[in-house]
Amino acid sequence: MTGITLDTLAERIDALEQRLEIGTCRPVSPDSLSAVMSDVRQITQELFPGPFSFDEESDPEYPDDTYVVISVESTRDIGEAVRRRCEWHERIRALSPSMFGKLRLSINPR
Repeated sequence: MTGITLDTLAERIDALEQRLEIGTCRPVSPDSLSAVMSDVRQITQELFPGPFSFDEESDPEYPDDTYVVISVESTRDIGEAVRRRCEWHERIRALSPSMFGKLRLSINPR
């Protein structure tokens, strides 16, 4: 990964600790994502042009742990798809460290 600093790691740890505190794992609400969703769409479209979808899901073992899965298609070779996935995560993380774990990317190779 590139661009990792101690401040970035500290923000990630803070976000994880907040999620692990009892009672703070709440479902993702559209309001909590609305502030960044247009940027998320733009980043996703730039890196993975073509159809994509947003679906709210949860872990069956932890039903309060909900997140949004962004499904994209990629016709690129696997190395390029992985590079773009890493860039997507870095750019999304830069939007808001508190979004850590609330948005997940699923790449469907074509």
